[in-house]
Amino acid sequence: MAELVKLVRAPFSSDHLCMTKAGGVELGQLTPLPFTEAAVRRCARKARQVQEILGVPFLVENITYAFAFPSPLGEAEFVTRVVTEADCGLLLDLANVFINSQNHRYDPYALLDALPLERVIQVHLAGGERRGAQWIDSHSQRVDANPEVWRLLEYVARRSEIRAVLIERDQNFPEEFQEMLQDLDRARDIMHRAHHRAPRPPAPALPPASAEPVPLPMDELTFQTALARLLVEPELRKRFLATPQAVGEELSLRGEQTEALLAVGAEHLSSFAHDLASKRLSLLAKAAPASCKWLQNRGLWHELAHRFVDENAPLYSSEFVNRSVRDGFWFLRMLDQVLTERPELRTPLGDIVRFERTQLELSSTVEPVQSAKDFRQAFETTPSPGAETVLASRPRTGAHVRVERFGCDVVDLVRRINAGQDPQEIPSTATAVLFTKAPGFRNVRHLAINERTRSLLALCDGTRTTVEIAAQLSPGAGAGKSQEALACAEVIRRLHELNALTLTFAS
Repeated sequence: MAELVKLVRAPFSSDHLCMTKAGGVELGQLTPLPFTEAAVRRCARKARQVQEILGVPFLVENITYAFAFPSPLGEAEFVTRVVTEADCGLLLDLANVFINSQNHRYDPYALLDALPLERVIQVHLAGGERRGAQWIDSHSQRVDANPEVWRLLEYVARRSEIRAVLIERDQNFPEEFQEMLQDLDRARDIMHRAHHRAPRPPAPALPPASAEPVPLPMDELTFQTALARLLVEPELRKRFLATPQAVGEELSLRGEQTEALLAVGAEHLSSFAHDLASKRLSLLAKAAPASCKWLQNRGLWHELAHRFVDENAPLYSSEFVNRSVRDGFWFLRMLDQVLTERPELRTPLGDIVRFERTQLELSSTVEPVQSAKDFRQAFETTPSPGAETVLASRPRTGAHVRVERFGCDVVDLVRRINAGQDPQEIPSTATAVLFTKAPGFRNVRHLAINERTRSLLALCDGTRTTVEIAAQLSPGAGAGKSQEALACAEVIRRLHELNALTLTFAS
């Protein structure tokens, strides 16, 4: 992270004031912390460490929270204590302030008055949406969806030296970007008018913090791990809500800790758990899109998505580069089991699963270079090798290249599925597919190849020259610059341009 900050010359860095993992369980969602003195000390200590490591100002960001624990501190006092003790900045998400004020029924301006607005460096704006009785920070609408957010920006802009304003929009994009540009113009206008404001009022005084805060039941790792497990394990949550004391003992909770979890409320726990599962499945659909869409088209997605969530708690594993890749592998592994149980699905789902697993393996195992831009620039400025150079070279594949055979034209099938089509006729032509991943790039390229190219790639292990490979592929053609050797050299040159081959030379 420090290298990235330095590379892009970031003026500051930020993260959310929340919990995302406990006891090896990766929640994958911004989960609220208890507002306690011990949590203040822990968060402030970590914020100071991050700021020291990154070498730039660090900001903490307020989150929306679907539930809150019975806590001795209020939200504003908790945030204020953290940024004050850490001596760091505040990234103030005003959409989150508005949403929390609606869901938890408080005055947003009173909360702002209690925050150290002199520490605000960046402000976030977004448009959320109402689902039932709750507001959701969906980032799916323009800021005008929550008009009060504009008034909150005006209020804060008159009271702080904001350095940056970010408008968040993650989904539901309009065909024309006019409404987003209008949001930008309105934010600029508010900030411009705020330059001519009156002097800022002094920051609110804080009561002195206790020297040695006494940890409360909610501060203990046992409690936080139990909460995380209840949120991601549906059967455990169901049993806990039915027999809380018995399951609390099973989770090594004391009576007061069990009561604190019950105080959150069954509805809030279940609702937040549903949001966690939905987000996890939406990321899964990006890791294995064709498999997921094929199941949706066959009416199998709902059943198997529930099975995946029930059977695969999101536990941290150092084996995978991130949780999305982990879930992709686990989901495809589960589909292998499904194909054993229901062999009628094997064609074509077996090929689709293997195709996407190969892509995941390459995208997650090849070491990245420092910069994709640097790699591309170096690659594109290197002249394409001539025939003489290719003929003398010893072409070699690497860990970033795979060739797999499939029982159908899986490239065309996956392309059509991902384009939103539902192919009723499966292309039955057996196909060999070349997969390659360029260093520094996330995406894996794939290309259907013929049998001769597959045989050629199998010989490219760095021990043979192109001339020797051509002779082995066409034994009666002779050596040197025969037509077969030149044709082989041209194929190798093109594969080299696709980053499927490296040209090496004898020392």
